[in-house]
Amino acid sequence: MEIHTNPPFYDPSVEIIPAPWTDPEVVVTTKELMTEIGQVPVLVKKEIDGFVLNRIQYAIIGECWRLYEGVMSAEDIDKVMSEGLGRRYAFMGPLETAFLNADGLLVFGDLYCETLYRVQCSFGPPQKMEGPTLEKIHNEIAARIPLEKLYERRKWRDIRLASLQKLKNELDESHS
Repeated sequence: MEIHTNPPFYDPSVEIIPAPWTDPEVVVTTKELMTEIGQVPVLVKKEIDGFVLNRIQYAIIGECWRLYEGVMSAEDIDKVMSEGLGRRYAFMGPLETAFLNADGLLVFGDLYCETLYRVQCSFGPPQKMEGPTLEKIHNEIAARIPLEKLYERRKWRDIRLASLQKLKNELDESHS
């Protein structure tokens, strides 16, 4: 089991990763227990480096890193997520989003297969988060959020995450 985001108390997702010798009944019981205590368990069929949530997060951060160099500012990259993609993904994942954006995933594939592939090919190799680019991005964000104000900004974040979870719970209850 892995709880892997910060702050973890606002992320109900838990990755359950059984070893090859794990009794299948243990997996079932663990999923039931996690659900019962308010977690949202997902089953990972095999161990992979970084866990699933982190791998998806790292792919997004990696592309944001590449976009920073000559395409847009750190603030605007963050706005693309918080005001666009992140809002959409707060209620459904990328595959369901694609499914809903067309008449199912088969149509989405027909419409966007070539574009998705072309854009993914343009990403280039991964880059390490270090050196002058790291300093520039850090300084740009620190100009908006000084390090001595991190506690206040974390509190701001936590209030919003708690409110979002409350809204999601209310919406789920009203549609069950």
